[in-house]
Amino acid sequence: MREKREQIQRFTKKEAAHTLPKRPWDGHKGTFGKVCIIGGSVGLTGAPVLAALGAARTGSGLVYVGVPREIYPITAAMCLEAMPFPLPDREGMISPEAFFKILERINACGGGLIGPGLGRSPELAVLIRRLLEQVKIPLVLDADALYAIRNHKEVLKTRQEKGRVTILTPHEGEFAYLGGKTDKTAKEENNNSEESLRNRRTEERVRAAKTFANEYRCILVLKGPDTITASSDGTVFVNTTGNNGMAKGGSGDLLSGMILSLLGQGVEPVEAAALAVWLHGYAGDLCREKLGEYGMLPRDMADQIPQAILSIL
Repeated sequence: MREKREQIQRFTKKEAAHTLPKRPWDGHKGTFGKVCIIGGSVGLTGAPVLAALGAARTGSGLVYVGVPREIYPITAAMCLEAMPFPLPDREGMISPEAFFKILERINACGGGLIGPGLGRSPELAVLIRRLLEQVKIPLVLDADALYAIRNHKEVLKTRQEKGRVTILTPHEGEFAYLGGKTDKTAKEENNNSEESLRNRRTEERVRAAKTFANEYRCILVLKGPDTITASSDGTVFVNTTGNNGMAKGGSGDLLSGMILSLLGQGVEPVEAAALAVWLHGYAGDLCREKLGEYGMLPRDMADQIPQAILSIL
């Protein structure tokens, strides 16, 4: 950890190289982190798989993936390196009866991710909130887990008061229903250069992310151009990698798995999030060079994560 850093700074290749965790020569699977992903539902089977791939590609030693029993065979067939396990389900989604099984598995890990492909229902929302109250390890919340807490954000403050880390990863649409506010008027003004508009837009996103993280005592990753990572202590990182070819379904699932991986490897939470964002964006930039922005896919980005990591070793 740095002894001192500015509260708002651009996260560059230099920062990434400084933050990447070292791998001891005598390390084993347990050394490099055990993490758990909870997600998936009928029709959304790919999301937890991409998250697991992101975690494995970023260096996790052991990756568990809990999914509804109905889609378990599909998940098991697609996860060769991760370890899927079936959970009680109802109508294609994880059911409330899965609570104790999830709690036992996830609390035995160094980091947890809830949300990729999870689906939405009143019962599922209650289950997620119960888990947030009882899970002791650092958590990443993505996708439908964000929707589940949109009217119950006080659970984030409760977790922080207990010394528990929570990282939220919304895109701007999800940020809006969480109550976050960004001012888009800069996009509508004339006689401004594209660079000027982008800078003003980024400044507004920084303000909004910082305000939300401070109010709800969490770490917020506000995805989009110049993705913002903000912590409740006032630390803000502005990302310097990525392109619009990454704007495709599954890209966010990959990112959430990468954040989870670095959390499980013991990286300081706000830096784990910022480093994962940088690596994710750089993997996207490598894909753009090879495939172009139109045809690149999240699975292609996953294949480029090792090269992105090699670039900063």
